[in-house]
Amino acid sequence: MENKQLEQWVLESKTDKQKLNNLLEVYKPFIMSCTQRISGRFLRYGSDDELTIAMMAFTKAVERYIPAHGDFLNFARSIIRSRVIDYYRSQNRHSKKVVYLQQEGEETDDSVEAQASLTVYSEEKEREERLLEIKTLKEKLELFDISFYELENAAPKNRQTKQVCSKIISLLHTNCQAREHMLRNKMLPLSLIEKELGIKRKKFERHRKYIIAVLLIMSGDYPYLEEYVKGL
Repeated sequence: MENKQLEQWVLESKTDKQKLNNLLEVYKPFIMSCTQRISGRFLRYGSDDELTIAMMAFTKAVERYIPAHGDFLNFARSIIRSRVIDYYRSQNRHSKKVVYLQQEGEETDDSVEAQASLTVYSEEKEREERLLEIKTLKEKLELFDISFYELENAAPKNRQTKQVCSKIISLLHTNCQAREHMLRNKMLPLSLIEKELGIKRKKFERHRKYIIAVLLIMSGDYPYLEEYVKGL
């Protein structure tokens, strides 16, 4: 399937449950391939939790995807990888077992134990991944002429202002065209916000950088940073 056809299918699946179900069904082999590469072992739908996690991740990729992200399958593969690895990391912490993740191109033996072995994801590795997310977001913000260190001052302080920002974030996160406008023009669609929400720009202009940063986190692949903006 050509990229443009798939892209259109994905965009339509955001609001059409049947199209989403059809998309999931067609791309089950892709989802399995991504997941088995991470696990290093053969998996079966209905038997392995990893595939359930991966299916949910694929659905999340559909919800988050916008053309500005580039190729959808690459975007989905990244989210599947993050979510499955997070699942293994969680299992590792609970079981206290050391696991090993097979790297692409490595030699493997035929034992089930070796095929099922996964990598050790220590607290140090988790810290490194958090720092990488921060670095990636910092680079993204620079495209909007926003310094990472400006965000604290740009964040709303009182409840009323937080509610205003929350409404704007919700509108732009669910409105694909508005979100694409922001990503393409590197600015908030002020007229749309005023028209749709009846909120005068003077009420949120000073929080513009904060709103953009939250939207970038919610629209990108930032599983750690996303924890900080849930519920906004």
